Amino acid sequence: MTAGTHTPHDAHLRALPPWLSGDPSFGERMISLGYRVACNLGSSSRVRKRVWRRVTAELAVSDTAGPDHGRPARDRVLASLHAEFPSRGRTAKLESAVRDAVLLDELALLPPRQRFALWATAVEHRSVADVARTTGWTPAQVARLLRTGLRTVGSHSPE
Repeated sequence: MTAGTHTPHDAHLRALPPWLSGDPSFGERMISLGYRVACNLGSSSRVRKRVWRRVTAELAVSDTAGPDHGRPARDRVLASLHAEFPSRGRTAKLESAVRDAVLLDELALLPPRQRFALWATAVEHRSVADVARTTGWTPAQVARLLRTGLRTVGSHSPE
């Protein structure tokens, strides 16, 4: 392969969210969560700014230390978002937006290899063989990373 050329398999790397390869902070995760909920509800930029202020105010008083990765604090942020967006006939849409944002937050908490394997297969719809070929992992390793990642995300996701 010559320098400067790309295979079809590495084109996806430009589309990866920034948190996929690093360890995001709690604040980054919660601001992203609030923003995703507001955007999924079709909120205006004024409402998104109000959500940002509410989330950052909650972050200022939240204890995020410990092995739970701030999940209780995330629950308080979610309660704050529910207060920001009263039902007004959009309860199902709000719950769907919250569920999607929490799933992405749980994905961000996975170890990097599990995170990548789950993102590549579930979001980018790549096959296990393709992920194995791209990363150099064996298909069995990719399958194990997927099982473990899905189990972890599923155990902490909203019903």
